[in-house]
Amino acid sequence: MAPSASDSGGGPLSYMEKLSNEISVYRPPGYDPGPSGDVANAKASPRLIIIGTWTDARDSHIAKYISKYKQLYPAASILLLRSTTRLFNNTSLIGPAVRPALDIIREFFPPSPPSSPPSSSIATPSLLIHIFSNGGSASISNLYEQYAATSENAEDTVLPHHVTIFDSSPSVFRIHQTVAYLTTGLSSPTHRMVAIPTLYTIATGMSAMINLGLWKDVLLHWGKSHNDPSRVRERRRVYIYSDADPVVSHLDVEAHAGEAEKNGFEVYREPFAGSGHVAHAKEDEVRYWEIVRSIWSGTPRAKL
Repeated sequence: MAPSASDSGGGPLSYMEKLSNEISVYRPPGYDPGPSGDVANAKASPRLIIIGTWTDARDSHIAKYISKYKQLYPAASILLLRSTTRLFNNTSLIGPAVRPALDIIREFFPPSPPSSPPSSSIATPSLLIHIFSNGGSASISNLYEQYAATSENAEDTVLPHHVTIFDSSPSVFRIHQTVAYLTTGLSSPTHRMVAIPTLYTIATGMSAMINLGLWKDVLLHWGKSHNDPSRVRERRRVYIYSDADPVVSHLDVEAHAGEAEKNGFEVYREPFAGSGHVAHAKEDEVRYWEIVRSIWSGTPRAKL
């Protein structure tokens, strides 16, 4: 797939190459997508970083994370997957929306010929995946599906060995958290007061439909996909979350981490106290990026 011209809007992400409305890529000067030399340098830097944003994340907020990654790993390329309300309201659109990312991933990680021996790259992954909230969970879950669906051989059905960071993710459908999510864009207290009764009615109806089997809990579905060893080839993961997050309950995150451990994943937990939804880096920037650096390098803090 031929990429479109770079975004010329002059915004905080204008240096990224825009492949679609949802997918952009940054390649550092002199980048080399090939595997030569990467195994020796894998601990120092990922070859590719995939960022799945929270829903309707602003460019100015996304840019802060990308800028920090450019500072930490100047040789890494960065693939951005955006989540939007349009996609969230029609989840069948998410799969097609992430497809432009597949060519980029295979550019950096060409599939091995069917006759090749199994890869030993599990010890030194070159891919880092950073998932933000349920929007990022949706994007990466659908990326698993699309990657498998477009595979041309049996050795290329799952993403390359990687390290995963879950920031405020994942969760399951809950009435209170759903209302909190739907009111995040309402800055006026008056608007919130007027909207909340209606939103609780809507969320309660959605909960009833889920319990009756009339509506699929997509949050639960996406979360389960991250814990499926047949779909996820992962070296280790860390969960960054908070007891004060109004949108994603820390109890749901901890339950997901526990299930991941039962399924054989190497899991680390980094709970924050008092930080809001996807606001942990803002709460303690030094600690946040030390978590990122250490989970990538394979020297994470002690398990909690």
